[in-house]
Amino acid sequence: MALQRNGRRRRPAIDLALVAAVVTMVVATLAAAVAFGVPARLVAMADRSLGAHSASVTWSTPSPAPPTSRSTSTTPESPSPTSPTTPTTPTTTGTGALDAQVVPGGSGPLQVVGLGDSVMSGANCDCRGIVAEYADALADATNRPVTGTNLGVPGDMTTDLADHLAHDADTRAAVAKADVVLVTIGANDVVPQRDTWMAQGCEQACYAPTVAAIGRQLAGVLATVRSLRNDQPTAVLVTDYWNVFTDGDVARATVGESGLRWSERLTSVVNRAICDAAASNAATCVHLVPPFKNDGDPTGLLAGDGDHPNAAGVAVIVKELMAATRTQG
Repeated sequence: MALQRNGRRRRPAIDLALVAAVVTMVVATLAAAVAFGVPARLVAMADRSLGAHSASVTWSTPSPAPPTSRSTSTTPESPSPTSPTTPTTPTTTGTGALDAQVVPGGSGPLQVVGLGDSVMSGANCDCRGIVAEYADALADATNRPVTGTNLGVPGDMTTDLADHLAHDADTRAAVAKADVVLVTIGANDVVPQRDTWMAQGCEQACYAPTVAAIGRQLAGVLATVRSLRNDQPTAVLVTDYWNVFTDGDVARATVGESGLRWSERLTSVVNRAICDAAASNAATCVHLVPPFKNDGDPTGLLAGDGDHPNAAGVAVIVKELMAATRTQG
């Protein structure tokens, strides 16, 4: 055996080929252990024998996952469309008579007030609008004089309506005298989310805070309506939306099927917030998705902009409102 210059024996040289072979065997053992389900404790012991400096990885034998429903989802901050808390919409007449609002009895004249956005105002319908046509239908049903006051404002959001009710004397006076109050509001609140979706995408985490705010603001609006009425008997009917944005042929031509599907998802959670707010204030939520989209395409009920109801669409809305109205004989 060769000696070093100082006369001490030289250490034997490391056989690198042997070390490589050992490492290869250990790695192969680990892979086989994981593949065949060797208990995690034994695998960890083998791993530690390598003396690795990298962060350790915990291996475990897979266990069967519990069966889950495809509809299972994490409950978001805003109301979830998969977890309804209000009565199911009847298939024929929207909300129907089960949760209908009762019009105050008597033989004297009735006052109807409409609050909300451009849908309530009658924008682009080429007709007299929801309030006037509902007032006519109610007059026919009750055989009483009915006056309609349309306070819908194109572009209004829930915060705007809350401000009108708090500070506008004419609005407050009209509501104070109303036997029936119709409300359609909330779609304009989510316009910024539409712009975000078009730029970079916007799913539930993006729009949930705004949807929750819609619910809070609308609940406050309806509480103010009740307060202005001073707890007198009042029928309060709140519509949701068939779509908060464009629909039908116009939507398919401008945002495509993906944009239409996105707006439908957003509409679903906005509608839930609207209906929850209505329920919390003893109002009736009148559902518009079924009558507008039962055949899958609402184009025939929409104005040329694809955003507002045309005369036929307004007639459908009035029919649903009347189905949710109960008159006293």
